[in-house]
Amino acid sequence: MSARKPKRSKAVVAFIALLTFALAGQALAQGQEIEFKSNADDLTKIRSVLEEFRQDIIHKDAYALTKLMLNPNVLFHEIDDQKDVDSARKHNAQFDGIGPSALDGFAKFLSTSKDKLEEKFHNIEIRQDGNLGLVTFNYDFVINDKVTNSGVEHWQVRKIDRQWKILSVTWTSYDRS
Repeated sequence: MSARKPKRSKAVVAFIALLTFALAGQALAQGQEIEFKSNADDLTKIRSVLEEFRQDIIHKDAYALTKLMLNPNVLFHEIDDQKDVDSARKHNAQFDGIGPSALDGFAKFLSTSKDKLEEKFHNIEIRQDGNLGLVTFNYDFVINDKVTNSGVEHWQVRKIDRQWKILSVTWTSYDRS
């Protein structure tokens, strides 16, 4: 029996040491949360940009929607899966999985569609730090009262000239039709 005591005591010491390090690491991680310099007024204004975007889709107002963008070349693109990237690379070895902004195509779709359109936002989370904001939400894209695709959407927004503008829009898309 005496031969087993040193093994047991070493195991207990090792367990206590691991537990101590784990708790110390957790305490350090909790003290290092990301700080955001935000205010309620800016968060409300960012939320209003989302609502304007949604209303522009409903009213098929491509011009108004594009005015919400920082410039005409903002990143506006679905994130392709690896299969689509590999397929595109058969024609363009440098394809990065994004390609050019799809904003013009979406604006044209809005302005020419005869269908009833809507994008519904759920679980909206807005983070803002000074003149930079990040908006993340689940969405459903609805055509003629039927959800056709859904996923997660991320926007970067920036404040310039006392207005919030969309800097980038990226999203995943899962077919629901």
